[in-house]
Amino acid sequence: MTSHRHILPVAALAVLPFGALAGATGTPQSALDWLRAGAGFETRLHDGGTWAAEGGEIYATDPLTLWNRRDAPLRVPESPARLVGLQETTEGRTAFMALIWSDAPVVCGKELSVIGVDTGLAGFLTPADLAALDDYGRPHEGELYVGPYADQLDAQYPTVPFLVELPGGARFPVSGSGWGDGGYPVASLHDAQGRMVALYAQFITGDKGWLDPPPCPAQNS
Repeated sequence: MTSHRHILPVAALAVLPFGALAGATGTPQSALDWLRAGAGFETRLHDGGTWAAEGGEIYATDPLTLWNRRDAPLRVPESPARLVGLQETTEGRTAFMALIWSDAPVVCGKELSVIGVDTGLAGFLTPADLAALDDYGRPHEGELYVGPYADQLDAQYPTVPFLVELPGGARFPVSGSGWGDGGYPVASLHDAQGRMVALYAQFITGDKGWLDPPPCPAQNS
């Protein structure tokens, strides 16, 4: 299995045929079913709880280095999402971390971002979460890997997605990712009305390669 991806411009990322969003019988699948079917290997589901991106904006980033915080945030639904992880069953490593807002059948998706490989962690954080991390690290000269934040990361890393909580109450999803050069793709999935039903980051590939959804029609993008 491959656990990292070389960073490429979004336009250069290969996509699967449009029909790949349907099951073997041609029936459209929910986001979770599509991820499991497209992984290319057996997976085990982990439920990480429920989380809402207040303000409808998030950064997909390393939660220790926050390397792409100057980029524009990703737009996502503000309603509560289910945080899930799909683990490969041989070593128990997390292959996908996903936020799922709906079980509606998915018909297309969008490549949105890439999380750079750095500390072996990945997270989805709102602008408010980034500000809370800045406040947390300020007494330690900007160092984040200290205190209760580090304790939670150490307790869970490098296995399943979970909601880490800062002393001030900020909560956001974090998962172990992996090591190597390049980065991990982040993509959204959409229903027939163009609504985002899921957002996922992929950390491991199987025989099918990286799972990139076909592009949405212009009116759904």
